[in-house]
Amino acid sequence: MSFPEQLKNARAAAGFTQAEMAYELGVDKTTYCGYETGRRQPDINRLRQLIDLLDVPAHELLGTRGAGTVTPEELGKLRKYRMLDVHGRELVDTVLQKEYERMARPTEPQKEDKGWVTYINCYDLAVSAGMGEPWVDPAYKTRLEIPGGLVPERAHFCVRVNGDSMEPAYRDGDIVFVERVEGSVSEGEIGIFFLNGDGYIKRLGHGELISLNPKYGPIPLNDYDALLCQGRVLGKLSV
Repeated sequence: MSFPEQLKNARAAAGFTQAEMAYELGVDKTTYCGYETGRRQPDINRLRQLIDLLDVPAHELLGTRGAGTVTPEELGKLRKYRMLDVHGRELVDTVLQKEYERMARPTEPQKEDKGWVTYINCYDLAVSAGMGEPWVDPAYKTRLEIPGGLVPERAHFCVRVNGDSMEPAYRDGDIVFVERVEGSVSEGEIGIFFLNGDGYIKRLGHGELISLNPKYGPIPLNDYDALLCQGRVLGKLSV
């Protein structure tokens, strides 16, 4: 079940109206309704408010049972982290960020040209409304054989679009070719982003990630968000 559906069910079970939820969160009703329709996505602070207000476990609200459930071992590490001073937390944060970036950037060859055929790695990537989808796990990857003339020269890998949030330019099922970049793409460019562990294809705006489909609102970017740009979208292969 998707996050909007989980949220709607949890609200109904708690006996709140949409207007009451908006009031408790300190947002207008339109913003809250966007959470339940998938047009908007709450930031991490709003998620904490929702979890506390509805009194539901985070993994139930987010629909991340299993791999998304916090284990006792992880809770133990969290308790140790909270006991650290500022210096200790800075050290842990530095190592964590470097390892996060290492795991988010596959190290194996992404593309191989053999005559008229190009072999290139393709990752399934959720781009519609919702909480996104982790995609660095090898289970999400396939090796495609594509006629070389259809693959942009600078493409390092490709991703498969899932959803309609980037229509009309990129439709559900399209394969987009991606060029790895140092740092990030420029404002106005379309890129592949890793935001708080989830994958998106979006246009980079000023402090936000933007969908091309007007049905979907922008995703705000906050200072505390973990944002990593995976690359620049060069073109697509419609399927």
